[in-house]
Amino acid sequence: MIKRKNELTKIVGPVAGGKGEITRELILEGEELKDQAKVFSRITVPVGASIGMHEHKEDFEVYYILNGKGKVLDGEEVVEVGEGDVIYTIDAKHYIENIGDEELVFLAVVINL
Repeated sequence: MIKRKNELTKIVGPVAGGKGEITRELILEGEELKDQAKVFSRITVPVGASIGMHEHKEDFEVYYILNGKGKVLDGEEVVEVGEGDVIYTIDAKHYIENIGDEELVFLAVVINL
């Protein structure tokens, strides 16, 4: 199957109490993923913006950084991440903030446990 760019749902606004207007392009969701995952999306975080702290207990989330520089909570430590890095969060809290001078762009998937 093919899903064209103009068929993607685009959501712009704050996420989980974070800073700024985050753009979420929902690539696949729900039934399109056989309900094995909640969503597969492309996230764009403007300079200085963030996705706020949130927790994953009944699912887990994976980010794959395509472009830009950010900082994330990894366990108890705040760590810088960049292009090619993978962040996954299982049974923990996390956030991501753009600390670079260009958009932070990444793929995100939320997988059901």
